[in-house]
Amino acid sequence: MNLIELAQVEKRFGRVRALAGINLGFAAGTATHVAGPNGAGKSTLLRVIAGLTRPTRGSVRVFDTDLFRSSGAAQRGRVGYLGAADGLYGELGVRENLEFFARIHGATAAAIARAIDANGLADHAERPVRTLSLGFRRRAGLARMQVAEPELWLLDEPWNGLDAEASESLAEALRAHRDRGCTTLVAAHQGADHASLFDAAITLSAGLLVDAGAAP
Repeated sequence: MNLIELAQVEKRFGRVRALAGINLGFAAGTATHVAGPNGAGKSTLLRVIAGLTRPTRGSVRVFDTDLFRSSGAAQRGRVGYLGAADGLYGELGVRENLEFFARIHGATAAAIARAIDANGLADHAERPVRTLSLGFRRRAGLARMQVAEPELWLLDEPWNGLDAEASESLAEALRAHRDRGCTTLVAAHQGADHASLFDAAITLSAGLLVDAGAAP
């Protein structure tokens, strides 16, 4: 059984069709690159799977649960999503942000420490997020997602703004996540540059699934 199942998923924003009849399954323990040009539907696909955007039509099941039903609320903590916005409070320090999200998710101080260490944030942990460079904000956003230690990662253009060191740190985190038997979907223009991280790749265009198969 796949960890994620989408059947005839359509998403419209007014007259704009962002997703058109998507049928897909993603197995547990795999990493998938979601490719396609701007406006292809990549971000919408991840938000639908995360339970953040309700599809106009079709069904989405994650962990064998419809996240849009009341029974799906308990499963959302198992899903980590990092979009273009980092989801952090600019006036708070990095550690303060992580402590806030840890309380929401019932995460431990040890999980906070692991997230800070994994993203090379030890020297920046007390700085207000608004003072960080774009690259370090992206690191802090990834740390925020990791605090809850979700089994499913959904990352939208995670390499944007990262320097070479941070890019390799992200790659190591993705490898470790997969090695733990967890699942990842990454929407990224740069995905082809990191092909070894992925088991599979799909390509969207104008909301349509135009290709799906093993990673190149």
